[in-house]
Amino acid sequence: MAQLESLANELLLDLFEFFTTAHLLQAFVGLNSRFNELLYHHIRTHPLDLRSLSKQNFDIISKQYLPLTIGHITSFCVSSDESPGLSELLLSRGFTLDRFICLQSLSLHSIDDVGTLNKIIYQCRHLPYLTHLNIIKSTDRERRINSLVDFLNNIWSLSALTHCNLSGLYADEALLLTISIVSPRIKCLSIQNIPCTLNCLSHLLKFTPRLQQLCTTIYSYLVNDHLECVVPLLQSIKIVFGGTLNSLNNLLQYMPNISRLTITTVQVYFDGKTWEQLISDYLPQLTVFQLKMEVEFREVNITLEDIIDRLLASFQTPFWLKERQWYVRCHWNPSDPYKWATLYTLPYCFDGFDCSNKSCTKSTCPAEGNYWSCDCVKSFGHGTVENTLLDNFSLLRARFRNICHLQVNIPFDDRFWSRFLSLNYLTSLHVSIYKHSGYDQLQTVFDQAPCLYSLKLQSCVGPISKLFQLTSKSIRRIDLIEALLNQSVHFNEDDCFILISSTLGNQCEVLSIRIKHRKNVLDLIQQMSNLRLLMFECEDDREFFRRFSSVKNDLVRWLQSYITSASIITRHPVQQFLIRVWIDRETNKIPPLHSYILKSKSKQKTKLSQFLTAFRQHFNSILTE
Repeated sequence: MAQLESLANELLLDLFEFFTTAHLLQAFVGLNSRFNELLYHHIRTHPLDLRSLSKQNFDIISKQYLPLTIGHITSFCVSSDESPGLSELLLSRGFTLDRFICLQSLSLHSIDDVGTLNKIIYQCRHLPYLTHLNIIKSTDRERRINSLVDFLNNIWSLSALTHCNLSGLYADEALLLTISIVSPRIKCLSIQNIPCTLNCLSHLLKFTPRLQQLCTTIYSYLVNDHLECVVPLLQSIKIVFGGTLNSLNNLLQYMPNISRLTITTVQVYFDGKTWEQLISDYLPQLTVFQLKMEVEFREVNITLEDIIDRLLASFQTPFWLKERQWYVRCHWNPSDPYKWATLYTLPYCFDGFDCSNKSCTKSTCPAEGNYWSCDCVKSFGHGTVENTLLDNFSLLRARFRNICHLQVNIPFDDRFWSRFLSLNYLTSLHVSIYKHSGYDQLQTVFDQAPCLYSLKLQSCVGPISKLFQLTSKSIRRIDLIEALLNQSVHFNEDDCFILISSTLGNQCEVLSIRIKHRKNVLDLIQQMSNLRLLMFECEDDREFFRRFSSVKNDLVRWLQSYITSASIITRHPVQQFLIRVWIDRETNKIPPLHSYILKSKSKQKTKLSQFLTAFRQHFNSILTE
């Protein structure tokens, strides 16, 4: 205790940076008034993130620590992705959002039930400081979101809201047309998964008059579809666009103060002269233009390379090369019967990159070797699973150093490492293995990815037991639902034993798998000591569905009779064969908060000693890496 108390407050706050707020609550709340004040100071500038908690740790935090800190929390993140039912538990325990009186930012990830989502939003209406709302990765996907008449009105009613990210909502434009309340402050809005027409966009803008930044998807093909009013405050727009040239003309002419335009077109072909005319006529303030076009030329009776040359020539006028110095690059595959090509402005500025077997490239840049660093790309996909990077990358020179999600086929040749200069930021890997030798390369990828958290495996060469001979210090989430391509594989008792006995299995916290016998589910839960969420399909569950389709929860009830009642067992709201068990290991529970306060100083010293040991181990691992 004396060791920590001798440190200055500034140094303690620096130490706090190495841990999540959830961990700090369990380590320090209730020790003394000084540490409580330091925690409250930390909470005011750092989010309380409940996305990756075990069930027992969530119970500890919600019952013991959250009541003491709820009035100090400024940023809160809730998710059902790795903790199904968490949002419902919060509400049932009385932690309604109106109690978070200092809340400034709220992030909602993968909330299963739209009714719960709507209830949470409604409870936010009296929060005076809530400026940022993020709804991310909704699992409902249109099933009931369109039926909630007041859902968006509840959001538009939030008096302090300035930044609204609804990219997790999947709905049609009818949802946007339900808005009937003017938002007093929303200036940044993302609705990229709610496609709308220009008429619908007009309605949205009418009730969002202070909008400055917009991210959306627009499809406009009808003659009578048009924007109806000037949007003077809008400065930045990021859109996915499918429609006619007249529609795009109509859209841009009502946005005269746009300084930044990022646009991805869907089956739309506008050459450089067309874009030049649009910019010159309607966007006098434009300083940043970022374009990506995927175009099919199947009906054109000349070679694809000739088409590309003509397209690039239209981007080589003085407007492009001298006045603006904006350059473009094309990728294509000369043997593609559909004649698909991708054109984009340089440098490449989009989050995702899919080479899709396009191996030839040309650009308008005078120095062709420039602009090959794709530092904005966070997600890389190889295209169709039949193709490997051996072919896709034969002529590409793109370099990726900030990849977070990678989808790749193995084996690959040494050129892979010249493309991916660093895997230090890689957190998610989806790998398809086509030869047994691919597992050796997969181990090399593991060794180069110190932050890799999630692994999804698909293999064309079974069995996959060789995977469990590999090691990774960081992987905590494993998806084996589609472990063998082109066939459904259910793990039997021997397979489960190999998984349980492996290093990867021992450290796994979130597992998705197909199981042959339901009793093997109990083996996984009981013997994988770090497992906090199991998502599985069971072969006999599918058989039960086929025979007795009217009774869906036989397996759920069976599990409930064997697993502690504190665990939460549910079926996935969309994939009904997928059962989720959010595991509560009651034997691992920590004593309640009051016992910490009443314990002797030696007990407090033990708690702090454990924390310092964890800190030293964490710090040493950073130095080692």
